[in-house]
Amino acid sequence: MKTERLLMIACLLCLYPVNDVHSEDQPSEWWMKPHRMIQTNLREIDATMDVDRYIRDLKEFGVNVIKFNVGGIHANYPTDLKYHYRNPFMTGDLVGTMLKRLHAEGIRMIGRFDVSRLDETVAAQHPDWLYVSEAGKHVDYNGQFMTCPSGEYQLKYMYKIFDEALDRYPLDGVFINVKGYYHEGNGMCQCDNCHRLFKEFTGMDLPPTRSDSPAYKKYADFTRMMMNKQTARVRGFLEGKRFGIMFCSDGFPAVYVDEEDVVRGEFGSARIGGTYHDTDRVKSSMLELNGRRIQYNPTANHFPGSYRLAGVAPSLHVRRVWEQLVNGAWLGFYCMGPLQLLEDRAGMDTLRDIYRLHEANEAWLLDTKPAGDVGLIRRGGEESYLHSRISKPISLTSREYQGILQILCEGQVAFELTRLDAQHLNQFPLVILPNAGGLDPEEVAVLDEYVKQGGKLLLTQQLPKGLKCLGEVKLLETRPSQQGVYLRIRPEDKTTLDMPLLDDLDIVFLRGEFHAYQTGEDVKKVLRLIPQDMIRPAEKTYYRNVSDHPALICRNYGKGAAACFTFGIGTNYEQQAHQGHAALLLGAIDNLLGLERRALVSAPTLVEINQRVDGQGQFEWISLFSHYGQRGIALHIPPPISDIRISFMPRKPVRAVHLLRADQELTFTKRDDDRITIELPPLNHYEIVVFDYQD
Repeated sequence: MKTERLLMIACLLCLYPVNDVHSEDQPSEWWMKPHRMIQTNLREIDATMDVDRYIRDLKEFGVNVIKFNVGGIHANYPTDLKYHYRNPFMTGDLVGTMLKRLHAEGIRMIGRFDVSRLDETVAAQHPDWLYVSEAGKHVDYNGQFMTCPSGEYQLKYMYKIFDEALDRYPLDGVFINVKGYYHEGNGMCQCDNCHRLFKEFTGMDLPPTRSDSPAYKKYADFTRMMMNKQTARVRGFLEGKRFGIMFCSDGFPAVYVDEEDVVRGEFGSARIGGTYHDTDRVKSSMLELNGRRIQYNPTANHFPGSYRLAGVAPSLHVRRVWEQLVNGAWLGFYCMGPLQLLEDRAGMDTLRDIYRLHEANEAWLLDTKPAGDVGLIRRGGEESYLHSRISKPISLTSREYQGILQILCEGQVAFELTRLDAQHLNQFPLVILPNAGGLDPEEVAVLDEYVKQGGKLLLTQQLPKGLKCLGEVKLLETRPSQQGVYLRIRPEDKTTLDMPLLDDLDIVFLRGEFHAYQTGEDVKKVLRLIPQDMIRPAEKTYYRNVSDHPALICRNYGKGAAACFTFGIGTNYEQQAHQGHAALLLGAIDNLLGLERRALVSAPTLVEINQRVDGQGQFEWISLFSHYGQRGIALHIPPPISDIRISFMPRKPVRAVHLLRADQELTFTKRDDDRITIELPPLNHYEIVVFDYQD
């Protein structure tokens, strides 16, 4: 099998040759495959780096794309432009030397241009190019002055820099670092250009600060218009300059990502976030790009702000890059200076292992798509990660979604985030819609048709108006959140949901609103509300009434079925993580709605899985990642986990099963129902199990 896999990789490399990154046989959009990128933000002193060591370190990592500082704040090549400051530490031509060496090794270079600041020697000659704070000051960072998007530097002169660099060097891509019109602590730009252009656009005077004035309400439209024009101009310039140049940026708002080939975010926080924060971030960004673009979401080696020379927890890099790998995104790592000069190298060995895993297994990893059984619709007030381009903590409005995502991850349910439209829903045999209230009639019609054609739908909280798949349903009342409210799990409910934990569980707590519905006779009613009764003192802590209000309703409709938890089951789990709520949700998926999951993984709860299939249908794989190294705000390497078993329903006859990281074939047993079962060796942090189909 190892020989066959190597032959597959060799065939793939014939399609995507390594040593000639400019082959005419390559597809023009080379960036649409997941690449292994390292972004070394070079300091001016790095112009004296050991080039041989730089290349050697990249090759040891298995990197095939590098982001390298070319120009902007300073030129790392001998520029002839008057207002392009040349790096004073450079001798010779750093960009030219490095690009030639990189291309000889089959590594692409994306040129990094930072136009957000100007050296003080240039800024003194052109103060009209600079950002002006609300206090009327230019902003100086160690002799580098902030520029304004309305100034002639960003509107015109930076194109002279691009033109010169692209004429001299066959860069594979261009990355532009820009900043907008507002800077924290300094306010909205008040330069003469902003005043003039805002007046032309709105007919109003530019407001001096953020306010409720009519002019300020137009300010967002003005900045959006300006940045929109700029991104389109950059895109047009690059297309006119040379065919096949990749374009990405850091600073243009996400509304303009259609102009970018690779959309860059950044894991820029030193905090680990929730256990599944990185899962949500990568999956949601890939969903938003919808196959039109690909994501580059590097994990920053440094602490944000003023600690850029110190790294974050090594295992945090592993978790972030792993989620990129198993979701079809670019692998990304971002550090200050070249690898050989890092003074905090604690996470480099573990990070290098994941890069090498990807490099050695391109045949299995470059062309895959999601294959999970469950689609989770991402809604509930969360701001898009692409919109923010930075890592954000969980907001209160997203608790229902976050809790359901956590239950799916801990229950080893292979899922993918999806959209509320027919094209996306029809990819999944079961779809979950958190917080279903407030849908428009078109969205409701899509859900009804999905169920009618055979889909299984699970809703939570309030039902949307006009939904047909659950029959004639009438909202009787919405009970407010109260203390001492529970759900009764009756014997017949335990039989219906059929989850082992429920054998010892007759009651679970309920926090948050509860929606009481009157339903038709053809609706199955599960669980019962126990309303607030006596809650203190201890001698009086008992209830005297179990209502007839069901907390879970289900109905067959057409070829499918729909169910709804009439409360926030995800919110309850996100708040307290009681396994009772998880058992109710998983029981509704597996037994009430009867989803026959193709991948059944028997593993401890903090082993997360992901499932993907080859674009040509020649194989599938299940990835496993252990979160058992997380202890509060700390991340450590988890201990090995034994006795993990997988029962898998393949799409085709399976030829072989093997592990990518361990490079090991596994024996498997085929059952009478065509499922195959395997037992894994101890899981050391992460692994990918490949099910290779017969021809």
